[in-house]
Amino acid sequence: MKFFFQASKLSKLINDDSDHINYLEQKRNVLFSQFCFMATIFALIQASFDLYDGFPMVMAIDILIAIILIAGYFLNENRKHKTARLLVLLASNFLLFSFAAVVPKEVGIYLLFYPLVAFSFIAIEFKYRRHSYVLALLAIVLNIILLYTNFQPFGTINLQPTDPSISFAINLLISIVLLSLGIDFLLKINNTAENKLLDNQKHTEKLAAEINEKNLSLEKTNEELDRFVYSTSHDLRAPLASILGLINLTELEEEPIPEEVARYLQMMKERVNSLDDFIQDIIDYSRNSRVEVVLKKLNFNKLIDNVIDHNRYLENAQQVEIRSNININRPLELDRSRISRVLNNLVSNAVKYNDMSKENPTVDINAHLDDNTLIVTVSDSGKGIRDEIKDKVFNMFYRGTDQSTGSGLGLYIAREMMQKMDGDLKFSSVAGKGTTFTVTLPIKPA
Repeated sequence: MKFFFQASKLSKLINDDSDHINYLEQKRNVLFSQFCFMATIFALIQASFDLYDGFPMVMAIDILIAIILIAGYFLNENRKHKTARLLVLLASNFLLFSFAAVVPKEVGIYLLFYPLVAFSFIAIEFKYRRHSYVLALLAIVLNIILLYTNFQPFGTINLQPTDPSISFAINLLISIVLLSLGIDFLLKINNTAENKLLDNQKHTEKLAAEINEKNLSLEKTNEELDRFVYSTSHDLRAPLASILGLINLTELEEEPIPEEVARYLQMMKERVNSLDDFIQDIIDYSRNSRVEVVLKKLNFNKLIDNVIDHNRYLENAQQVEIRSNININRPLELDRSRISRVLNNLVSNAVKYNDMSKENPTVDINAHLDDNTLIVTVSDSGKGIRDEIKDKVFNMFYRGTDQSTGSGLGLYIAREMMQKMDGDLKFSSVAGKGTTFTVTLPIKPA
């Protein structure tokens, strides 16, 4: 028996380096080669007994079975697996039927149908299982015919062997060995699958533990970095405020300041204010990531008025007409800090980058509720945003024009804040006509 289970060594399909995905298919192919190899040996042994008993016709059937099995073996070894299986299994059904029809029932040829049906399901891939069912149905039909005709479908042909019990024992042995191979195959596959599952589970648990540990470390690092950025930014604003105060004091001196010095002081003030704005952007970005959304009821009309007032003293603001149309008549629950920061950024950009060469530069702020969604648009009469840079507008540190004096963080932070509030920020722009930014934000029902 050990010899038969080592028959797989005759197969060139064995690959010890095969991965788990190909393991099942490889085992199925090797098993089929085992089946063909051992069934060929048994067929030749049976042929020798039939020749000894003086039945050359039955011996011819044995040899034909052996030839088909050898053909199936070589087709399978040359990776024509589907053709090999269909040839062997289909031919075996008809040859076993023919064999069982010319010998007594006591010889036990019908026993070979059992491993044949089993191998029809084991050897053929699951995706071709309809072929397995067809072959199984064929075996059942052929057996029914044998039973219905009392094992004489071709008439009274009774090639009696010298000792039917020997032939029965051989056929029983073949059936047991082949079924044992099939069961062994299923047990190996099941054991391998279970081991792989356990290995994968252990590996997954190990990875999960490592990821969790790294996440905790990363969270700690992020928190420390946020605290550092926030603290450092605040600390940097203090000396800037001192510098700005000294500049203001210098400008208030009774002695007239030379024009050149006054120009330098103004440039210094602009640089200090620009740096202060940049630091404020960093603080806002850090606060947005650390602080949860806090909703409070507020009057949206007053909020817009505050935003407009905040931007009235920007450069060129006196030349730009800021108009508002707020169609909201109830308090809204909003995160005041974030929504104010977003709207201030949009309105200040609309003022700064407006087209002053136009007769009436304008900024239009419109707001209304659509069901439970707040929709705010901020439109300007500027030069518009060029098509080639539209996908970069919300990038961190991106500045779209040479006129820009900001940090390039404003719109990036604005969209981050909108996403933090489960809202969205988009824009549309037409060259030469202007740009419209649209804020959409879910609101709790009244």
